[in-house]
Parts: sequence; structure tokens; C-alpha cells
Amino acid sequence: MNILKRKVPWVDPITHKSLKISDDSIISESSYYSIQNGIPNFIENMNDQTQKQVQESFGKKWTQSDFGQDDEEFEEKIKPIYLEMMGLEDTNLDIFKEKIILEVGIGSGSSSRLWGPQAKEFHGVDISKAVYRVPLNLKNLDIDPILSQSDINKLPYDDESFDVIVSNGVFHHTPDTKLALKNSLKKLKIGGFCIFYIYKKKSPIREFSDDFIRSKISNLSYEDAYEKIKPLTDFGKILSEKNSDIIISTDIEFLGIKKGTYNLQRFFYDYFFKCFWNDKWGYDHSNLVNIDWYHPKYCWRHTKEEILSWCNEMNLSIKYLKELESGYACFIKKNSTIA
Repeated sequence: MNILKRKVPWVDPITHKSLKISDDSIISESSYYSIQNGIPNFIENMNDQTQKQVQESFGKKWTQSDFGQDDEEFEEKIKPIYLEMMGLEDTNLDIFKEKIILEVGIGSGSSSRLWGPQAKEFHGVDISKAVYRVPLNLKNLDIDPILSQSDINKLPYDDESFDVIVSNGVFHHTPDTKLALKNSLKKLKIGGFCIFYIYKKKSPIREFSDDFIRSKISNLSYEDAYEKIKPLTDFGKILSEKNSDIIISTDIEFLGIKKGTYNLQRFFYDYFFKCFWNDKWGYDHSNLVNIDWYHPKYCWRHTKEEILSWCNEMNLSIKYLKELESGYACFIKKNSTIA
């Protein structure tokens, strides 16, 4: 996209001053940012070593995997799950038509296939190097994305610039989920809407197991962690192949287990530890889902009550707050300026 024709320009994420742009750099009064393949890097230094680990983890995930980059595979296998995660259906996607959209945590652009083609102007930011793969992922679609490597809490835009903000499973991978949401919503126009997905707190045993496994996995390199997590993927596959059900006759309240009939693989997954398996996705993509959960050190989980309190504090109207198997899909409207 011609920079001069853009509706929403970049500004210095630190000073919020205007920028001078050349082929290989962006300069403000006090800062210099490099440009690679038309994509600026607005992240100068990262002092938070835990956030740096998350940055590197997702950079590896999205640059070493072709997840979501095949058009046919996306339509058949991945799109239905992404729609569910965001609380949407195919027929809802026209809400993005002719909107100026910012995707916070774009990764390599897999989710962007849902809303990017609808946009009047489409922006994407990501903390990791994965953002540099977005143009390749979206090359077959009618999208001309405006991209930058940026920190959610220091976005390179003026406040109240966008009609829509979307974020699929990102806010909980920051130092503070609520703060990441708040700083993103500052860039949303009054009357604009935001759709996001964040993880929910699960049963006590699952929460304990997740934290324990993460403590063993997250200190490894991404490559070593990918191998280390395979036994969980194998276990999920074995349980899935058994195709057995288990009946829980009464609630086990102190373990958060509700009575009912469960598929055996899903019962372990919901209440004990993540052992994702999806036959349609195959081994590598299923293993990718498991490492996506256990390798990043920042991986907060939240309750419905927390989300409701955030919306009340920030004067947000809730169109829906849907509880899903692993998280919450939330559609909110911004009613006033956020300080």
C-alpha cells in the first residue's frame, strides 16, 4: 500500500511523534527504527526476559511451521476452529467490511484470512519475527497488509485510530492480560468494536499440571521443547484412537469435574493436562498446538468474572462473552476514551 494514501499512519511508539520514512529506516526526533522488506521493527530493546522468551517462542513457531498457510487446508480444517474461537460464524464476517482493522498479535497471518480481505485498510502487529512471513501467507488473497514488529503495550499508532481491533489468543501471552487489552483498546475509536479470545482457568488438577509441565518445557529451546512435548501428543493420539467414553455419574466439585459422558481423550484434556489431538490436523500440527500451550512462559488464564470486571472498568459494552472449551470469545464495544 502506498504510504501516502494510508488512512492510519505509524507514529513513534514511545513519543507518539510523527515519523520520517525512507526505504530502510523510520526516524523520529529521538528514535531510529529499521525497515526490512517494507516492515519496520519498532521494538528497540526488550528488558523483560520472560517476554523475550515468548517473543522467540512464537517467532520460531510461526516461521518454522506452515500452519494455516495452505489455502485449501485453511478452509477445510482451520477456519472452523478459528471462527469458533472468536465466537463467529461464516455469515458474521461481513461485519468487517470496509472497516479500518488492526490485528494485534498477527503471527504469520493465519487468522487474518477471516477479516483481512474485508477491510478498507488492514494493519497487523506482532512482537515476533513471524510478522515478516505474513505477506507470503496472504499472497493469494485480496489483502494489502500494513505490518510492523511492535509491542502490544507500545503500539505505533495514535489513539482512537481504528474501527475494529481483533486479537486471537494473544493478550494472555503478555506480562499483564488486562493491561495488554487496555493499551490495545486505546487505539480503537469510540463506538468501534473489538473481538478477542483469551484462555480460561480450568480444573485444579489441569491448572497444576499445566504450570508444572510449563516449568519443565519453557526453559528449553523451541527445538528441544518440540521433541520433549511429543509424548503428550502421542498420548492424545492413543486415547483418541480408542474412541472410548467415560461416564461421571456425579459432580466432583472440589476438582471442578462435572457429571456427564466424556470422550476419554477429551476427559484427560479437560481435567488433567493438555494432550491435544486432531485427526484432520495430523501429527505435526497437533504437536504444534501442544507446544504452543506449554512453551511460552507468559500464559495467563482468566475467569468470566475477571473479564466482566475489566469491561466494567473500561466502560465497554459486551455483545457476547462465550465460554468455550479452553477459553472465552468476547465481542465488546468501546463507549468512551480510555485513559
